[in-house]
Amino acid sequence: RFGYMYFPDMAKATQEFLRVLKPGGRLCSAVWIKPAENLWTSLFMDAVATEMEIPAPNSGKPDMFRCAAPGYVSSLYQKAGFLDVVEWEVEVELVTRSPLEYWEMMSERVSLAVATLALVDKTAHERIRDLVINMASAFEVDGKVRIPGVARCIVGRK
Repeated sequence: RFGYMYFPDMAKATQEFLRVLKPGGRLCSAVWIKPAENLWTSLFMDAVATEMEIPAPNSGKPDMFRCAAPGYVSSLYQKAGFLDVVEWEVEVELVTRSPLEYWEMMSERVSLAVATLALVDKTAHERIRDLVINMASAFEVDGKVRIPGVARCIVGRK
């Protein structure tokens, strides 16, 4: 569940998953697709970008969106020897009780957000917080904040 993209060597990890599975066993991974399709992160990062230049992702290195390209993980599965590999997209929603709770969850628990916030001073941090809370308010529906996203699931059989 959203950990596959953080393996330092995903090909080696995939081969090890295949090795330890019983015959007929399945491996299913969930990864995030591109940031533009995941408003729950891009909203936050757009607010951060008003205060600082966001570093480009390290291509090929562990990163939240490392597996965003369609077919990327499926190819790793197939090269490792998995059979009947299938992938599909799943719409998701990040749901919080308030814009403030969204801010707290993102700023304290999402590694991408935590790492970038560590690079700004206290005043910029406060401006980002206020902007994020304001932006998240646009997603309030029936007393909850609901911010959409999309994940990709990949499954293969030994």
